[in-house]
Amino acid sequence: MPLIWLKRNYIPLKKYPDLRFLLDMGIASRIALWLKNQGHEAIHLNDENLFRLPDKAILEKAMSENRIILTADMDFGQLLALNKSQLASVIQFRVSDFTPDNIERKLELLFEKFADQLDGNFLITIEDYRIRYRRLPI
Repeated sequence: MPLIWLKRNYIPLKKYPDLRFLLDMGIASRIALWLKNQGHEAIHLNDENLFRLPDKAILEKAMSENRIILTADMDFGQLLALNKSQLASVIQFRVSDFTPDNIERKLELLFEKFADQLDGNFLITIEDYRIRYRRLPI
C-alpha cells in the first residue's frame, strides 16, 4: 500500500474504505486472509464452526454484525428480494473459475470500480465479464 507523509507520520493511502466481510462456505478461506491483508475485517463461517448455518441465519448474522456477505449462493438475492431487506449487503459470485486467485482479481476490480458505492445496502453480482450493482431494497 502506498504511503504519504503527513505531519511527520507515515499513513496508508487507501483507495477504498475498510469493510467488514462474512464469507459463506462456497468462498475459499484464503480469501478472508487476502481481505485482511487489504485492510478489511473478514471472517469465514468455517472459522466459527458455522458451516451448517442456514442462509437466513447467515443473513441475520451479517446484519447484526454489519458485514457484507461474500457468497457463491444465489439464494441470498432471492432472500433479499422476498424480505425487502434494507439492512444487508451481499456480493455474490457467478463465475466459472472459483479459484482464490480469480476471486481476488474480481474483488480488486470491484474495489476499484465501486469504492464509492460500498456503503449502505446493496446486492452485487460478479460474473465472468461484468459486475452488476443494485442498491437495496430490490
